[in-house]
Amino acid sequence: MATTRLSISGLSKSYSTPVLNDVNLSINCGEIHAIVGENGAGKTTLVNILAGITHKDAGEIILDGERYAPSGPKDGFNAGVSYAAQELSIIDTLSVAENIWLRELPHKMCVIETARLEQKTRGLLDLVGLDYLSSNTPTERLSLSERQLIELAKALAADARVVILDEPTAALAGPQAARLHDIIATRAGKGASIIYISHRLGDVLSVAHTVSVLRDGQVVSSAPANTLTVDDVIHQMSGQSYPKREISPGAAHEKKPVLEVDKVTTKDLPHPISCTFYPGEIVGVAGLAGAGKSEFLSALFGLTRLRTGRISRYSDAGSINIDDPAHAVRSGIGYLGEERLSMGLFNGHSVLANMMIPGIGSCSSLSFLNRVAERISSQDLIEQLAIRCDGPQQLVEQLSGGNQQKTLIARWLHCGSRILLLDEPTRGVDVGTKSAIYELLFNMRDEGKTIIVASSDVEELMTLGDRTIVFSARKLVREFQRDGWAENDMLTAAFQEFTDQSTVRRNTGELPQQNTGRP
Repeated sequence: MATTRLSISGLSKSYSTPVLNDVNLSINCGEIHAIVGENGAGKTTLVNILAGITHKDAGEIILDGERYAPSGPKDGFNAGVSYAAQELSIIDTLSVAENIWLRELPHKMCVIETARLEQKTRGLLDLVGLDYLSSNTPTERLSLSERQLIELAKALAADARVVILDEPTAALAGPQAARLHDIIATRAGKGASIIYISHRLGDVLSVAHTVSVLRDGQVVSSAPANTLTVDDVIHQMSGQSYPKREISPGAAHEKKPVLEVDKVTTKDLPHPISCTFYPGEIVGVAGLAGAGKSEFLSALFGLTRLRTGRISRYSDAGSINIDDPAHAVRSGIGYLGEERLSMGLFNGHSVLANMMIPGIGSCSSLSFLNRVAERISSQDLIEQLAIRCDGPQQLVEQLSGGNQQKTLIARWLHCGSRILLLDEPTRGVDVGTKSAIYELLFNMRDEGKTIIVASSDVEELMTLGDRTIVFSARKLVREFQRDGWAENDMLTAAFQEFTDQSTVRRNTGELPQQNTGRP
């Protein structure tokens, strides 16, 4: 008979409205217990309470037979609860090793023992597939997926009784996600209890023993994962199904380019890149972690100085070269970075302010803001994107991750952007929100806008893209058209620059182990 590790009864939490309402849950030793639900269902609030980050209003938590009520994250950690958060807690100015062991840096006489720190870090980096990194590497150099794996390494560093993983695969490609699942299965096999939160429902059903569904702050079902299908879980999450949209290619707009990349190199992209983008199409950007996807979008938006080549924006008014973000915004280009908190959101400000900032000129006259026009515009965008909030004045940090993501997309819709550069646009969003974002992108494409989407999810790129370009080791290596691609072909192309071609067998689907080769 399974031994109960964590027992939650009557747990409740309210902010302006109830977020958790009488939650009851039981998690066993050695169990991988998935918690799923739509954005705003209360998942992150629940695990924040378990980790000691947020205080409950009511209810009781029993951990291994003893009452558990942490007064802060340190209490939670000392009690054996380790947490890898969706919004990463990495400190950019510290090294990889310092981030992983920040809670308990090895030291003697107040001096950090660097040799011991290196030894402890090496094993964890090997475990999570970052063996190519130096433990002294500043984390500010790392890609989002690498930072996410560092967050995982932090959670695994402790000999924890409970390991909480909130969207651990959100920015990971298939091979990395599979490796993560092997790691947590091994940890559970040694007796740890794993709480696994993800919107990738296929992953959930493949790795979890039990799946609990939160809806409107309550647990509506708990069942063995092997008794469920993805459709079952979707229906329990939302009370409705999301049939797959019949995908049609982009309309045949005039083949005059709107954006042209000519022999471009940057400090992060040493190999010349040339490609052209047209109105009325969605172009996917694929590749492994560190392959250059995000760096490419940064260059297109003028965030990175070009070493060679040019990026030309064509419109009815003529053409300009994109040299910096101001040029990009003025020429109708919008950019959504891969990390919401550090690359887009202005915490401490309202939903309205976050939407209006880049397009403030459209709501002003002679340097005076038209507050009425702002409110009307923001309310229209909230309704258009179905953003769940208490209104335009609500603080943006109080929204769920998916609704924050839609707020950032609304920002560029307000600007009237004709070209959108979206880096991991559905990271950490539920299936309903993802479906709504897809529909929005298809509608914008059909209006003649150009959408360039970088994603670690190959299935997403195959759903959205009219064509997809693939990066491997900072080099653009292949382009696929919608009627001529397969997932295995894209993965083979993504590994192309990392392996001897004789080891890549497209027909058998045999792929070598990933090595991103980052310094």
